[in-house]
Amino acid sequence: MGRTKTVSPLRKFYKWKYSGLIVVPGLMVLILLVWFSYTGTLEFFDGYSCATIFNYISGVDMPKDVISHDELTESQHVHLHELYQGCLDYDRFSEPIKHE
Repeated sequence: MGRTKTVSPLRKFYKWKYSGLIVVPGLMVLILLVWFSYTGTLEFFDGYSCATIFNYISGVDMPKDVISHDELTESQHVHLHELYQGCLDYDRFSEPIKHE
């Protein structure tokens, strides 16, 4: 009598039939880990627009729960002023061009 060969589930994965079940969730977990580690290193003012950065430095219209400009650490202060200087360099505070 002939013997019937049974294929183990690991062998099926090895033959690429179900490789998407391994690769796609693995990539999604890797992407999420990278995203959360990146956003965890950002300061609270990294998402501010140039106008909001200007108002924050000036102390205008800032909520009570936000750390004031004077209470920032040295590294936060330097980073904030680098963002502010980028806004100044690219003239982000000027009025937009109005087409008539």
